[in-house]
Amino acid sequence: MGKLQEKIYNSLPFPFKFLLLNVKAYQNNRQRYTKEFDQYLKEYFGLWNADNKVIKKYQEERLILLLSEALEYSDWYTKIMNELGVTKEEIIRDPYVVLNKMPILRKVDRKSNPDSIANKKRNTDGVGYTSGTSGAPTINYLDSESIHRSFALWRRFHKTIGLETKRVKQVRFSGRLIVRPDAKKPPFWVYNYFENQLLMSTYHLKEENLKHYIKKLNRFKPILLDGYPSAVYIISRYINENNVKLDFTPKAIAVTAETLYDYQRLEIQKAFNCHVFNQYASSEGSPFITECVEGNLHLNEDSGVFEFINTKGEKAKPGEVSQLVVTSFTNLKTPLIRYNIEDTVLLADEDKTCNCGCAMPIIEKLTGREDDILWTKEKGYVGRMDTAYKGLKGIIKSQIVQESPREIVVNVIPNEEFNVAMQDMLLNNLKDRLGQDIDYQINIVEDIALGPNGKFDAVKRNFSIEL
Repeated sequence: MGKLQEKIYNSLPFPFKFLLLNVKAYQNNRQRYTKEFDQYLKEYFGLWNADNKVIKKYQEERLILLLSEALEYSDWYTKIMNELGVTKEEIIRDPYVVLNKMPILRKVDRKSNPDSIANKKRNTDGVGYTSGTSGAPTINYLDSESIHRSFALWRRFHKTIGLETKRVKQVRFSGRLIVRPDAKKPPFWVYNYFENQLLMSTYHLKEENLKHYIKKLNRFKPILLDGYPSAVYIISRYINENNVKLDFTPKAIAVTAETLYDYQRLEIQKAFNCHVFNQYASSEGSPFITECVEGNLHLNEDSGVFEFINTKGEKAKPGEVSQLVVTSFTNLKTPLIRYNIEDTVLLADEDKTCNCGCAMPIIEKLTGREDDILWTKEKGYVGRMDTAYKGLKGIIKSQIVQESPREIVVNVIPNEEFNVAMQDMLLNNLKDRLGQDIDYQINIVEDIALGPNGKFDAVKRNFSIEL
């Protein structure tokens, strides 16, 4: 929805919210699911189980198209390529050589120059905004092919984990304000008829409301739960701690937009008795990374080119945490060429093959945004702090905030099992991972505010480091 539509929507009584949301859903369906969508979906189905030669040939063809259009129709890239002496003939001859010549596109440049980056050849068939962790909106222009291809890739992911490709009965947890933020009683959800999708609010997941969420889930009986892992985790923890009986078992849970931590995965799988599938994409048009039925994270190389840069600015080695630099085929209207999307991944220790049938490369983990990486003088760069909670009891929710290289604040929402011994164990775990010569402050709080778009930031760093 646009800003004016959202303002009108938020002021409406619930029945009118349902009506307005479904009018928008009907428009989206007509725009997304067309003959072109079906064509791209078929194309991507064939590529999922294709051999490496087929995938590489396809990737090369898409890269030639992307670079050629950028050279000719994007003011931003035309200037850069002309300065580098790049020609159309060189792109066709070896697009990867041209790609390696290109400078890395930074977030600040992407945010500040959307109109000059945009591809003038392609129509603007959709406009979106992404807020990211800063809360400052980034405009995102889309053409119809970009919309169709993105949704086709998303539906392929569903197909690869055993779901149908259209109208899967699903519950979605995202940061959309679908009901009033100050609502004290249900419904905390709105039904999207055209997608057979129940949109559940992430802003009302308080202890006193969780029984209402679970009652609605039992009545709705979704085949898929989709969205922020922190939201699904809160409900899962309540189910497990209170021995709640569910009247359904979903076929899959697919999480995105936040880092999925190991403890969250275990809690969610225990509560819903089904596998949690991780996935990575972005509303800006990043290439896809999706988890398969064997539990491996595959780089969807037919959606773009992935580069991995370590903290020294060099090509990352196996087993290293690295920055993700992407060249995307999923947004041709707003080209992203060697874009530092400010997310990080952990590379596998060695090349892996997968028994699922997909030959595309595998990474070890999606580790989060650059802001999730902490830095101390003693330990250097530190990612994935979820291991600091291993063996602890009594923590409902917590957040680690690094204010400076020598100052760590931990906000903890406890229950009755959290005592002095647990707090001391948490402090020792933090010292082991981040260092001894740091001022640690553990705050007992009643609530932890969500970040932009309703996401929960389990780890935050509030100062800049050179990555």
